Amino acid sequence: MDSKQASELSSFHKFLESKSWKFYAAVAAGITLAGTGAFLLSNQQRLSMKQQYQDELVPDVTDDMYEAMSENVIGLLSAQQRLTAATSLKTKGNQAFARKKYQQAVQLYTQAIRFLADPIFYSNRAACYANLGQLDRVIADCSEALRLNPTYLKALQRRAIGYERSGDAENALFDYTSLSILEGFKNNFALEHTHRLLKAISEEKASKIVKTRAPRLPSPVYINAYFDSFRPDMHSNDLPHTIDEDSGDAYYIKARSALAQKKYYDALDYIKLAVNLECSKQVAALNLKGTLVFLEGQSDEALDTFNKALELDPNYIQIYIKKSNVYMEKGDLAAALEQIKIASNLNPLDPDIHYHLGQVHYISGHYGLAVKDYTESSRLDPTFVYTHIQLAVVQHKLGNHLTAVNMFQKISTQFPTHAEVFNYYGEVLIDQGNIQGAIDVLDKAMALDPSHPLPFINMAMILYQHLGKPDEAIQLCKSALDADPACDAAVASLAQMLIEQDRPSEALVYYERAIPLARTQPELEHAISYVEATKAQIRFAKEYPNAAAKLRTLK
Repeated sequence: MDSKQASELSSFHKFLESKSWKFYAAVAAGITLAGTGAFLLSNQQRLSMKQQYQDELVPDVTDDMYEAMSENVIGLLSAQQRLTAATSLKTKGNQAFARKKYQQAVQLYTQAIRFLADPIFYSNRAACYANLGQLDRVIADCSEALRLNPTYLKALQRRAIGYERSGDAENALFDYTSLSILEGFKNNFALEHTHRLLKAISEEKASKIVKTRAPRLPSPVYINAYFDSFRPDMHSNDLPHTIDEDSGDAYYIKARSALAQKKYYDALDYIKLAVNLECSKQVAALNLKGTLVFLEGQSDEALDTFNKALELDPNYIQIYIKKSNVYMEKGDLAAALEQIKIASNLNPLDPDIHYHLGQVHYISGHYGLAVKDYTESSRLDPTFVYTHIQLAVVQHKLGNHLTAVNMFQKISTQFPTHAEVFNYYGEVLIDQGNIQGAIDVLDKAMALDPSHPLPFINMAMILYQHLGKPDEAIQLCKSALDADPACDAAVASLAQMLIEQDRPSEALVYYERAIPLARTQPELEHAISYVEATKAQIRFAKEYPNAAAKLRTLK
């Protein structure tokens, strides 16, 4: 710089500091006041004067000047000049970022924002903060970018990552969910993170709930079905005689009475007292206690209780079968089969052994083996209705549809007052596409047992999926819940219908209702995952109303 240039620059600085400059800058902004009156200029005069002072103040702006330019001077630039400056600074910021000079890039993006509050600049600066480990700033910048452009997907993804790394799983889940929806479920990165976070949140919340809540029994329908899957137990045929109301025998009698009246919580309380007081029917009491504890979802305690019973009577076949059921619930197929094998060695002609072995094979997908076991159970005891039902169902699973229908027709003649026969028959007919036939047999099931929720649910699914009557279907599910408030199948079906009818707030009520109905931790995690996913959907509709409305038109 020569002496003349230095002198000119010094004069420029003095001009910027002078009172006259401050006065004229105010005039250019159109806000000058003089005493008690206003100093008025026409629009044209003000524009002319502003341009004049812009030309005088920043006559030769270069790229090198942008980085140090103050906000006062920036305010004097035209929109085009600010855009040019911001673009230049962004380019330099990108170059610094590529060289991993993140702090320098931050400064450049920050200066670019002073010229132009562009969401890209905030998002780019957030990327720098991410590399510097400043997660709170990542979230703040991405949030500002999204305030300026709510559907700026790159900022949304960066904020999701910021939330996730900072430990805010729920906000991260929402951002990943939103990203998945906005990109038409084509962003595999977002989908994978959504699924993983949903699983992590559900597992964490389920673990906390399991530690603090008391175990609970499932729906009475479920309990009834489980007890009905066994033939009468000879160990529990006779009741003890006692006049001591505080004895173990008295509590055992009370437990059996409560069981007969389907007062299952009372039965569990009484049988625990009977066991603790070592009633004279201790092995049968341990069997009943283990069964109810298992139905509560307390698998380990159930196994411990069953093992104590077997110490008293190693030949108690039903307990080996129930231990097999516990292992199946725990997902241990080998252990389940081993217990059935022990029971079979004790009495290979016990029809319960073959029925429950068939159940193990059916659940594990070995339908051919299940047919063999159900057939043998039926041969040993043709009066047991559930063997006939399961044999017909598994024939349907094998694709032998006509055989299955013929078998159900025969069973319905043999057991004409058994609602379960017509309910399962209806399910098979639905699966085969015979909707009118399904309606007829489900009507029969509902008439035979109005307190049984499953026929109502199956009929609701026909109304919803096949007859296009969602309101009637929803009402029928509510009727099922009236019949059995603890029916998790009714809760799940109702919630799913409400979600599909774009009524997520109502669905959320039922998904939350499923949480206390869950018996095991996996069931609890499943219920919580639906709650969290629904909450995210409701929030998405609020924060992205236009996108949500568009999605509704595509359904």
